[in-house]
Amino acid sequence: MNPNYAAKTKEEIDKLLRIRFIRPVEQSILLSPIVFVPKKNGQIRVCVDYRKLNAAIVTDVVPFPFTDGVLDAVAGHECYNFLDGFNGYNQIHMHPEDQEKTAFVPEWGVFLAVVMMFGLKTALATFRPSCKCSLTIWPCMVNN
Repeated sequence: MNPNYAAKTKEEIDKLLRIRFIRPVEQSILLSPIVFVPKKNGQIRVCVDYRKLNAAIVTDVVPFPFTDGVLDAVAGHECYNFLDGFNGYNQIHMHPEDQEKTAFVPEWGVFLAVVMMFGLKTALATFRPSCKCSLTIWPCMVNN
């Protein structure tokens, strides 16, 4: 591995371990490789290539609501709840039985995702109901 990529990968792995988004594991039935994607600013992004895992997943097609509908639903309320859309998937914990399927292998061992990771085919379909639930429950909580 390129020394620059190795240092960046190690940095990302250490960060994800520190914030408990991933955990080490001895072995896994499915291993996904690490890939490097160049950013516009010259940096590199460390990603997990979940294409083989995604090919085995049955798609759950759940559309996101249109922004107009969301704004109409919250109009007139005194309080608003803003979800963290940037880290949205990472706020959802993976089911323990599914964590093993998210394993990836850099040079330093085997790790698996504890939270929903970007790149998983089901991430959007899993995240969307939590958005809908938040938009539905929050106004009820405010009114009570």
